[in-house]
Amino acid sequence: MDTVIQTNQLTKTFKKEEVIKPLDFVVEKGEICALIGKNGAGKSTIFKMLAGQLIPTAGDIHLFGISGNDLTDAKKRMGFMIETPAFFPDFTAVQNLEYFRIQRGVVEKQRVQEVLQTVELAKQKKKRFRDYSMGMKQRLGIALSLLSSPDCLVLDEPINGLDAEGIREMRRLLLKLNQEKQITILISSHILTELQLLATRFVFIKNGEIVEDLSKAALDEKSRKQIQIKVDDTAKAAQILERKYADIRYKALPDQTITIQNHIEEAGDINRLFIENGLVVMEFRLEALNLEEFFLGLVGEDIQ
Repeated sequence: MDTVIQTNQLTKTFKKEEVIKPLDFVVEKGEICALIGKNGAGKSTIFKMLAGQLIPTAGDIHLFGISGNDLTDAKKRMGFMIETPAFFPDFTAVQNLEYFRIQRGVVEKQRVQEVLQTVELAKQKKKRFRDYSMGMKQRLGIALSLLSSPDCLVLDEPINGLDAEGIREMRRLLLKLNQEKQITILISSHILTELQLLATRFVFIKNGEIVEDLSKAALDEKSRKQIQIKVDDTAKAAQILERKYADIRYKALPDQTITIQNHIEEAGDINRLFIENGLVVMEFRLEALNLEEFFLGLVGEDIQ
């Protein structure tokens, strides 16, 4: 596969505090790579170094195999949305993008209409930016990042502040850009359930270090399953489990449900054990942890 982004021992220090520890990180062509970490973990710092908004303390950045003085040309193949772009409130979408097209030296005038078509804002000809919904503002931000026809998008919290419909629209747009336009995407978000529907790879960062790097298939495999059992007597079920398994990890929930976090491979034996001891088992199923639960188990902290 072709490498789009690569960092070698990339570090960033602020006032003697090493915010990003030596970072070796690769994004391959065609991926939707999710960078996941709580506030202060270093996600935005990494994105800003990739965009050239921050100068690394040490280490190298390679974009499309290019580094050093030639990065300026390579960045023309990148589209960044690190913070909400500062659009002119009294301008329409066309006027705003035309301003940035000229400012950025994009020659093709038709490009403005093309990107507005892509993000489904082409029909909003007269509406001014100040009258846009949050979802429309974020889509115009994506349109701006697409203006120079990039091969890779770097998006920091693009679904932040959106309602459920806006989130769905953004997911559909990003999948379309990836699948139809073959645009590689590096994205962060606090809405982990949404990233689980979107990303093909998950990189977890804590205190400026990568603590886990998994493909979607590997994450699905590694996400610990748990047994969920609904019984007529959770107190009795807990006693039976504790007698049988000294190291049992379980939670008794208020709705007559017990969840068991280990001995997953003995699920059939546990079901039989309950029945043999006179418990009525009303529901018995295996379920995988979602991305948020996996994340919390990995870093041991709340994501906020």
